[in-house]
Amino acid sequence: MSELEILLRDYGLWALFFAAAFEGDLTLLTTGVLIHLEIWPAPQAVAVAAGGGLAGDLFYFWLGHGTARRWLTTAHGERLRPRIQRAAERFGLGSLFIARYIYGARVATMFFWGMRRLPAWKFALIDAVNCAQWALVLTGLGYLFAGTFEHFVGDLRLVEHWLLVALIVFGALLALRHFWAERTRALAEREVRP
Repeated sequence: MSELEILLRDYGLWALFFAAAFEGDLTLLTTGVLIHLEIWPAPQAVAVAAGGGLAGDLFYFWLGHGTARRWLTTAHGERLRPRIQRAAERFGLGSLFIARYIYGARVATMFFWGMRRLPAWKFALIDAVNCAQWALVLTGLGYLFAGTFEHFVGDLRLVEHWLLVALIVFGALLALRHFWAERTRALAEREVRP
């Protein structure tokens, strides 16, 4: 067993929990591949991924409860709010299920329902079902396409060090993108204020 496999078996589910909470889709597709490689047991990995997704959604829902008024006055809030409101009016709480699969809409939708003061117990119950479905669908897709992925890349065990480097670079790029977006948003808000 390689060092990367040992690391993934020992600490990988913790990483999966946090990655599912804040990133999601790519994490779950990768989880399906790792289940296919028999590094993680499927029921345990899917449960951890769903729990991580729910924890992240509850965090953004809670932020919506607490920072709603301030966020509404930002340029970003003014731009996104009408779109999310239209989706919420058209689909109701079903928008939680739809936004899960639209890149970039998940966090804003969770925040929106927190701002609307949806009861937390109701949100948690609906979103738990949503996260379980999401985890099953995306890890299933990752599992199904793992063989195809191995065919194109070759034996994954031969490139595991490169995969680890790629994950580190990907994480650094996500952090840089987040920093840059926040900096741009802060500058735009500063220009809007007198």
